[in-house]
Amino acid sequence: MREFLKSSKKFFDDVNALRTYTSSFEHLSARLNNAILSNKDEKTVNNQIEVINNRFRTLSNSLKDRLSATSGRLEHPEAKSNNFEYKTMKIHLHAQTKALTSAINEYRDAQFKHKSEEEEKFKLQYVIAKPGADEQEINECISGDKSEAKLASAFALGSNSAQGILEEANKRKTNIKKIAVMIQELIELMRILNEAISKQSDVVDKIAENLTTAEENTTAANVDLRQALDYQIRATQIKRIIGIVLGIVIIGGLVWAALQFNVLGTKNDNKM
Repeated sequence: MREFLKSSKKFFDDVNALRTYTSSFEHLSARLNNAILSNKDEKTVNNQIEVINNRFRTLSNSLKDRLSATSGRLEHPEAKSNNFEYKTMKIHLHAQTKALTSAINEYRDAQFKHKSEEEEKFKLQYVIAKPGADEQEINECISGDKSEAKLASAFALGSNSAQGILEEANKRKTNIKKIAVMIQELIELMRILNEAISKQSDVVDKIAENLTTAEENTTAANVDLRQALDYQIRATQIKRIIGIVLGIVIIGGLVWAALQFNVLGTKNDNKM
């Protein structure tokens, strides 16, 4: 159990690492969109984004596999032999799955935003090279089946500067495709994790219900115990009071008897 708790802590540390990757990605994306970069600098930033994407992809898939391994372990009859450990591991597994899903969702949102910004840049480049282009033509050039041919055709009759823009537009289009692939991978990961959360929820809710019932039973038992203790204390106090009263009566009786004995003794002495 101790090893499981250590691995659970490591899991949450790794989820925090995913969130760190998200922060780094957002920083680099903002740099691409808010700074004026040379082609060389932009390429460097895109390479850094690619590195972060690969790290996020590797770690998130590793965490997903670890969840699957833990889930499989809990299916073995031996795991259910210790009810307390089984419930503890189930609750941890549920929390881990939700934490990983949340971290992946944050990264997916950052990817969507980055994709939207890259598409806006692409549209701007397209309009500069072909001012008469409408929104539909531009969108087809981004994601249509013949987008590459349409893109080349749009710039074919342009000047040398237009050819340069075509080259940059092609690079941006490649980046947009990579982002789209990454988003689809994240969506698939989230689908798998959400299915796991749905399956775990019934078990975790039942555990929580049992814990609530146990807590209520414990509270009721504590109330009964407290009432019994109060009764015992009151009974003891009454016994003490009765004992004190009896003691006083007995002592009073002895004193009275002693006084009577002295009085009788004095009378006898006087007669003599």
